[in-house]
Amino acid sequence: MQNVEIQPKITFDASLSPNSAFAKANANIALIKYWGKRDEKLILPYTSSLSLTLSDLSTTTSVSFANNLEQDTFTLDNEKISPSAKTFRRVVAMLDLVREIAGISMKASVISHNIVPTAAGLASSASGFAALASAASYAAGLNLTPRELSRLARRGSGSACRSIFGGLSIWHAGCDDETSYAEPIE
Repeated sequence: MQNVEIQPKITFDASLSPNSAFAKANANIALIKYWGKRDEKLILPYTSSLSLTLSDLSTTTSVSFANNLEQDTFTLDNEKISPSAKTFRRVVAMLDLVREIAGISMKASVISHNIVPTAAGLASSASGFAALASAASYAAGLNLTPRELSRLARRGSGSACRSIFGGLSIWHAGCDDETSYAEPIE
């Protein structure tokens, strides 16, 4: 089993099977908030923000793309999520972005487990979408830079771009999709 570290806090495992990967990402808490979105589709913030990654709170996600799947499936904390649920639609939107970038059409099975209380103000969506973006992009054969991965994660949940990194990170508001990303602060 081979694990590859992308910065301190995203761990990949691509030994599951072809077109499959596992990723773990930690939640973060904003020290300086981004004060809303100026672009809802691209999730571009009004202001830059600063956060601290929480090492004990994480989400693990596995993604498997397969030609024999008729539709995407999503299981969260051992509960199969209905395709009509908002959470399911957000996951599929991220998968669609990855499929578009990778030039693939296979459907995916996504299984996530939170060690973050959901809807408790502790950025479970940040760790969730950082793990999803990481696992899905790796399973799709993409080799994204940390900056590209941060931008992709941001499209699922703004704060997810900061959960790509450990420790302190800054999310640059930027002026467009290319310039709005997070990076660690050394």
